[in-house]
Amino acid sequence: MKALPFKIPVASRESVVVEEDIQPHFYTYLHQHEEVQLTWILKGEGTLLAGNYTGNFGSGDIYWFGPNQPHVFRCDSVYFQNKSWLKAQSISVFFRVDDPAQGGLLSLPELESLRKFAVRSQGGFRIDPEHYVELTEAFLKVRVQHGLARLTAFMQLIDQVLNHSKHIPLSDEPIGMQMSEKEGSRMHSIFDYTLKNFHKDISVTDASNVVHMTPEAFCRFFKKHTRKTYVTFLNEIRIENACRKLKSGDDKLVAEIAYSCGFGNVSHFNRVFRKVTGKTPKAYQQAQLARMK
Repeated sequence: MKALPFKIPVASRESVVVEEDIQPHFYTYLHQHEEVQLTWILKGEGTLLAGNYTGNFGSGDIYWFGPNQPHVFRCDSVYFQNKSWLKAQSISVFFRVDDPAQGGLLSLPELESLRKFAVRSQGGFRIDPEHYVELTEAFLKVRVQHGLARLTAFMQLIDQVLNHSKHIPLSDEPIGMQMSEKEGSRMHSIFDYTLKNFHKDISVTDASNVVHMTPEAFCRFFKKHTRKTYVTFLNEIRIENACRKLKSGDDKLVAEIAYSCGFGNVSHFNRVFRKVTGKTPKAYQQAQLARMK
C-alpha cells in the first residue's frame, strides 16, 4: 500500500532520528516512510490504522511499524474540539535498515539479526505491556543522548525489543501490496469519514459517495486494499470505541453504549461484539476492570 509519502525531518546526517511530538492531536493523515518507526505513546488515545489492522491505542502503548507500512494514529474526537485542554504526546525513533549510506553500520554481523527481524516484522506489532518499564527507560536514554552515546542507547533499545519483549502482531497485509498516491489519498478520505461518522447510520453508498465511486466499485477497491469488507471495517471501528467506553468503567447501560457507537439494536451489537472480541460486552468489561485493580 502506498499512502501519503512522509519525510522524516533530519537536522543533520544521523543513523537514528528521534522525534518528540507534543500537539493537540497526532498527525491525521494515513502516511508511510522508508524508515522503521518505533513509537511510545506518552499521552493520547484513539484509533490506530496500520496496514489492514484497526484497533485502539492509548497512553503507554509502544508500537513498531515496518518500512513503508501505511499507518495513522487518529485521536478521539474530543482532541479536536475547540479549547480542548488535552494533548497528544509521543516519542518516536526512526531508522533505516537498507540505506546504502549506513552500509558500514548495517554490515556488522551483530546487526544481522536486526535486518532479518525487520523483514519478518513489516506488518508491525505492539509490545506486550509487561515489558513497558524497561522499554520506556531505554526510550528516554535514546532521546537525551547524541552522537555515539545515542547510537549506544539505540542498540540497547533494539536489544530490549528484539530479545526481551513479547510482540503482538498488527497487520498481516502482504508485502508488496501497493497503491498509488491518489489511491492512498482516497483511502485516507474513507478512513477519515468513517472515524468521524461511525456513530451515525452509515451505508456503503454513503461511504462510496465520499470518494465519488459507485458502491460496487467502492466495495472492490476497499476489499482489494484491506482484505476486508467496508462493513467489517466499520463494525471494527464501532466495537473498538465500545471497548474503550466499557474499559473506562462507563456506567452507561450496554444499550446506550451500543446506540452511541452506531448500532441500531442491542442484539446486533452483542453478536458483532462477540465476533470481534470473543466475549460478551459485560464479560469484556468485567475482565478489563478486574485487570485494572
